[in-house]
Amino acid sequence: MRVLAYDTSLSAPGVALIQVKAGKASIIDCSHVTTTTEHSHAVRSEIVYAWSTLFLRKHAKKGFDVIIREDFQGRSSVQNFPVFSAWAAVDRSLENFGLAFTVKPISQSQMKLKTVGSGKATKEEIEEAVREITGYTGEFTKNDESDACAIGLAYLIREGVIKR
Repeated sequence: MRVLAYDTSLSAPGVALIQVKAGKASIIDCSHVTTTTEHSHAVRSEIVYAWSTLFLRKHAKKGFDVIIREDFQGRSSVQNFPVFSAWAAVDRSLENFGLAFTVKPISQSQMKLKTVGSGKATKEEIEEAVREITGYTGEFTKNDESDACAIGLAYLIREGVIKR
């Protein structure tokens, strides 16, 4: 089983490809891109689009069984607009490959609860849990990468594909 998971934001989105074989999850690849507020939302959205498209070009040939993202619920349009712009950019890049999100998004608190055991886990605790669950020893160059991994793992745990 191959799970593509996005931690989508406009400032530093992350993506992870998780594979499960014989009940064991492993990280195939993960990535992030960092944008700057010196650019408009439109430019930053295009950067997210290009980054996602390049990641998909690298991995789409083998297909994905599940494509999921973290849910987001901002309190204002100022919070929502950047995230939804990034969501649209990723949606467009998926569409280029005939793909779309296949399951409902998972909330940040559920991701933390499923992977760490606490809905209020820190970024460090999330990374530690991801490493524990997958045995990953590579570098996470930004916590958005380990967060993306945790989103995929939370889905797998929730569905009973793997155990915590």
